[in-house]
Amino acid sequence: MDMYEMRGRLQVIAEEMAVSEDEEGEGDEESFVMVSKRQATSDSSGPAAPFCRDCITPAQSGHPPNHRVLSLQEAAQDMKTELSQSCSRLTEKISQMENFASNLEEIFITVEENFGRQEQNLEQHYSDVLQTLSQRNSENSTTLQDQKKQKLEALYGQLLACGHLLDTSKELIESAQELHRCQNKRAFLQAVMPVIKRIEDFAKEEVELKVGVSMDFTTPTADLSAVKQMMESINVVPAPSAPVMNPQVVNSATTTSLRVCWSLFSDDTVDFYQLYCRQISEDITTETEQDVSVRRVKETHCVVTDLLPNAQYEFWVTATNTTGISPASERAVYMTVPSPPVIKLQECVSCLEAALIRWDSGNTNPVESYTLELSKADNHSSVTESIVAIPTCECLVQLQPWKRYIINIRAVNIGGASERSQPITISTTGTFFHLLKETAHPSLSVSPDGFTMFYLDEDLLISEMVFSDTAFSSCVAVLGDLIPVRGQHYWEVEVDEWAEYRVGVAYEDTQRTSYLGANATSWCMRHVLTPSRHKYEFLHNGWSADVRITVQPFRIGVFLDYERGTLSFYNALLRQHLHTFSCCFHHYVLPCFALDKPGALTLHTGLTAPKYITHT
Repeated sequence: MDMYEMRGRLQVIAEEMAVSEDEEGEGDEESFVMVSKRQATSDSSGPAAPFCRDCITPAQSGHPPNHRVLSLQEAAQDMKTELSQSCSRLTEKISQMENFASNLEEIFITVEENFGRQEQNLEQHYSDVLQTLSQRNSENSTTLQDQKKQKLEALYGQLLACGHLLDTSKELIESAQELHRCQNKRAFLQAVMPVIKRIEDFAKEEVELKVGVSMDFTTPTADLSAVKQMMESINVVPAPSAPVMNPQVVNSATTTSLRVCWSLFSDDTVDFYQLYCRQISEDITTETEQDVSVRRVKETHCVVTDLLPNAQYEFWVTATNTTGISPASERAVYMTVPSPPVIKLQECVSCLEAALIRWDSGNTNPVESYTLELSKADNHSSVTESIVAIPTCECLVQLQPWKRYIINIRAVNIGGASERSQPITISTTGTFFHLLKETAHPSLSVSPDGFTMFYLDEDLLISEMVFSDTAFSSCVAVLGDLIPVRGQHYWEVEVDEWAEYRVGVAYEDTQRTSYLGANATSWCMRHVLTPSRHKYEFLHNGWSADVRITVQPFRIGVFLDYERGTLSFYNALLRQHLHTFSCCFHHYVLPCFALDKPGALTLHTGLTAPKYITHT
């Protein structure tokens, strides 16, 4: 089985696991009964029997006390999660091996290409040398032919001169012999004098009897400097080819550094590399040469430091040896790891079954995604669950009731994951939330901790008030940041004896120009002081039920039950039920609070709903 087939099978397994998780719990009643019977038959301990996670067997008496005992469903879900994580790690490993194998294939191809190019260069080199030597040989042969011609012409001239002298000598000898045979003395004497003079004059002439041409040939001086240079250049190291920038490797970056790698897919000799770096900014028009930094590197990798978090940088490289500098490589983009996010503690809300975590990115540039890590506070081991690929700066996490969790956030981009944020602790013992300051009427002040609201006895002119689209403009009110989970929620409100207030719930889009309880999008309990008594109203859409309260409540409990469609009010100190609205909440509602006259209200959240409320 090759790596591609293995990776495909792992993907199929992961998809089947995802489908099985999505379909878990689905099916009709008959299939559920059949599965239950089959499970009861195969496991005598029953489907709800405890299961030892460490031994991977049903828990029996006498098992080690430090082992984790879970229900069968929890153990199966735990093993599925572990198997899914293992498959993910193996898939990532296979992906890395595939990339490495692909890289090796490219190197093989490049080596073959470089060999062919080098062999062709060598043949061309020797062909040029032979052509130069042939040209030099032709020139030298021509020079020798010229020397031969000059020598033969000179010898031929000397031979002709020598023959002429011999002919003249023979003529004089014949003339002297003829006179010597003459018998007439007078005629002899008259004719002999000119002949003797001619013979004496000829004898006085110097005859060149030395060969005027050397029989040796002068060897032509062959200028082989060009050939020598060409022969020596065969052993000269060629200039390097352009390096190849490698893509960024996962977990090769920090918030301020990057490990940059490149390759030289040839047998080139390199003395050093020049690594160029430039930060990529949105304003390209401001790019100058001064923005580019250069580093001299010996190896094919370099750790670049003093960078900005979550920033993109462009890298390219050249190779240099004694012969010259290579062309520049293609440019590659690397990215530093983001800074840790900052969790907004006062904007995090929770209930028995879930928590809504909000945070700030902590980075100037956009972040690719976020990872939420959580662990149980009573478990001192590492992270027990992670939620990955969160696109925005908030996440709704499903939790178990009556637990304490430690939550961290990481920001993720192509460079890797940031360090963990500062942790926060979430308790699922009750509904926890703060007041939404952005919804408060301008006359209303909210304490820094987000739990107390003040309506000061100061008359502000309407012209001095600053209203926003989310703030109440008529009713001096504020909304609470209740978690959007359909379940049971309980909180309490501490009130002053003489405060006139409204306490209840309202839709998020309730009219900001209307009073709480006066419209169809809000339900509230109202307290009004009259000259004769304390008057209490339970208002919805401007109508109030006829309810009389004899004992003034100073701590009001509010119980919201989505499943039953009820909103109940209690005197928390006396455990006394005051009134219940029966309604069907089509949307999520938010707690609402208002003061009709100056005073203060204090909110208490994160409380466990009393049993006398939940058991009714």
